Formats: sequence, structure tokens, C-alpha cells
Amino acid sequence: MAVFPLPQLEDNAVLLPSSQTNSTQPQLCDVWRDIQGAHNWNGLLDPMVPNLKAEALRYGNLAQLCYDAFDGKSYSKNYGTCYHSKRDLFNKMGMSESGYQVTKYVYANTNLLNQVFGEKPKDQGVWLGFIAVCTDPNEIRRLGRRDIVIAWRGTQTAEEWIEDLRDILVTTRLSYRCKRTGKNQEHHFADGVLIERGFLSCYTSTVRHRQGAAGATVNISTRDLVVSEIERLIQVYEKEMDNLSITFTGHSLGAALATLSAYDIKQMLCTKHNFHQIPVTVFAFASPRVGNLAFAKRVEEIGVKVLRFVNKRDVVPKVPGVCMNENVGCLSKLLHWLPWTYFHVGFELPLHNNSPFIQHTHNLAYFHNLELYLHLLDGYVGSKQPFSWSGRDHALVNKSCDLLREKYEIPPKWWQEQNKGLVKGPDGKWTQPSEEE
Repeated sequence: MAVFPLPQLEDNAVLLPSSQTNSTQPQLCDVWRDIQGAHNWNGLLDPMVPNLKAEALRYGNLAQLCYDAFDGKSYSKNYGTCYHSKRDLFNKMGMSESGYQVTKYVYANTNLLNQVFGEKPKDQGVWLGFIAVCTDPNEIRRLGRRDIVIAWRGTQTAEEWIEDLRDILVTTRLSYRCKRTGKNQEHHFADGVLIERGFLSCYTSTVRHRQGAAGATVNISTRDLVVSEIERLIQVYEKEMDNLSITFTGHSLGAALATLSAYDIKQMLCTKHNFHQIPVTVFAFASPRVGNLAFAKRVEEIGVKVLRFVNKRDVVPKVPGVCMNENVGCLSKLLHWLPWTYFHVGFELPLHNNSPFIQHTHNLAYFHNLELYLHLLDGYVGSKQPFSWSGRDHALVNKSCDLLREKYEIPPKWWQEQNKGLVKGPDGKWTQPSEEE
């Protein structure tokens, strides 16, 4: 296998925290609409303003949490769930100061994931992420608004994507409940809009969902879980409509689902009086292409703001549509109707592997790692600027890979669960714990 060397920097390259200070920057509460993409991040990306970088890293950390909190051990009796309850998720994962409260967990059909993404089957679905709302008064003041966030988990390796993303584009019909009439109104995607079949099937698949303390289960789609919870939250905070935002984030498959669900939610908001003004933003990391040209245009038309972070050596953002995509030019536009002509959405921020912390590697999967993305974003100043470390712990890069130079003495793949999840009971015996409620 060929080796892909990274750009060489001197050992005394910029390793100290960036000299940029927030003292010269406006307060986030005063510019939050710009940070959320109200003006398409014009003048904010190159060079990147500190407020935007900090917010992108914050949402990226929420996407990473979805990996860290997922029980993906095939031998675990709680396989496919989150390690922690909604109440304890942020506290147990070291994010007690986030200011957010989880209101709903999101699951997807595991039979589909088994067929398309290599997941182990589980009747009630596997945990893919969460919906949370900012409830802390201090954080609301800092943000300048109340924020609802939807974070999605992705798949693990680039090899899975290369093998699995071989599907075609399809159309769909979705319905929303009209607030005025109380009836479901079927919504047709705009003329010619097509979505990658695997992503759409995952989003609309039916799972067995447990409701209430009694533990009754109902069959409900992943999409209905998300839409109903967002509808509930915007009704709860309807009086704060002028200072309310909805933000989606995810990595890999999660980035694709974040884009698709953001599009769906914005369409739903457009059917409700005065709700269309709520800004909907996507911070997508390593997102594959989701749909065709008509989809990309429609996302822009309805006002969904998508900022995609792309490692230039990551293969996942190049699929699907390897042969026919937005980079082909006029030919792809002429053949936009074909079921394998894909177009990226939103705005792309390319990240270069110019960090002096990182060693040479021939493992393509490492370029897809979310912690590497966040490390490169932490050091990003502008497209023509060298890496400038802003203080994010570089040891995080090696959580699930082997990318740091040996001189930093951080072992590879060091993120491990203590005792493989076993706990010692009062009788002195080691057992697997029950799923947290």
C-alpha cells in the first residue's frame, strides 16, 4: 500500500497556543446569527474567526460524544445502546458544564444498519445520537439564544464507506401535521430532488421505541422520533422564537443524517406559521454526498446552512458519486437526472494535514478519524497559514488511532472502557451492568 507522507514542519513550528485573543473579538451573543451561517459565513472562514472555530469545535465534541458513549461491543448484553441515561450523559462523559439537557435519544433500525453499515442486529434499534436543549441561563446568555442540538453518531472506518456506499439516488414523500387543521399533509420533495437510498432508509426506518415508565413499546420511525421531539420543543419555547436556533452536527454517516434531518426539519418549519424564521444550521464533519443537484439547490432555497469540514486526504467526502459529481463540471449538470450523479451541499472548509504533532501514515482510515478532524480544526487559521495550536489536548488524536509522533509519548488507541464494562457486585462477583434508564 502506498504511503501518503504529511507536509514536513520544523520541530519548532507553531506549537504554542494561538496569539489570537477573544478580547478583540465581538461577544458570541452579539454575532450568533453570523456564526450560525446567516450570511453564509462570508468573511469568517479564511481566516477563521475565533468565535466560529470555538463553536464548530463545541459541536464537533458533541458528535464525538456519540462515539464515546456508544456501547459497540459485540459481547455486551447492552450492545447498541448508550452507556448512560439521558439524565447522566453529559455528567458521565465529562461535559457537565455544557449547559444542555438531553431530552430524547435517537435510534435507527438495526436490520438495515446490518445490511448497509455492518451493525449488529438489535430488535429495538441501535443508538445513533441525541436531541438536547440549552437550559442553563448563563450558557443561554453566552450563546445569545436558546439552542436545540441534534447530534448523530457515524460509522467507524473509511473502509466501511468504500464497501458500503454503492447505492443509488431515490425520491421520497414525507408528511407533516398541519398545526391549523391538525391533519397530516403530505410533502413532496421539490421536483427532481433525490436522496441516497441508504441514508434515506436509515432515516425513515421503523424501530421499536419504549415510551413512559411502564415500558410500553411502539413502532416508530427514526424520522418521526426526531420530528416529533423538535415540534414539541419549539412549542415549549414558542415565546422565545426570535432567539431560538436548531443546530445539527455529526461525523461520517452522522453528518449525512444531520444534513438530511436538517432539511426535513426546515421543511416542517416552513409549514408552520412563524416557525420558518428559526435558523437551522449543520456543522458536518467528513460528510459523504447526500443527494443530487436538485437536493443541494433546495437545501439552499429553504435556508438550511451547512458548513462541511473536510480533511483533504479523507476518502469519505469523495463518495458516493465518485465518477459523477459537482467537480465534473458541465457534464454533471447535464446528467444531473441520473441516479448516480451526486452534489455536495453547503460550504466546504478544507483542512490540511499540516500539524507538527502528526506522523506519516499509510492508513487511510486515520484521515477519517473525527478526533483528527477536531485537532486540525483547532490548529486552523486560514488556507495559507501554518498550523497554530489553540490548546486542544493533542492526546485526543490517539484515542482510537496511532497518529501522534512518538516523542509525545501517547500510546495508540488508548481510549478503553475500564474492565471492559464489568462491575464488581456486593457479593464480589464481576457481572455486566444493566442498561441505565
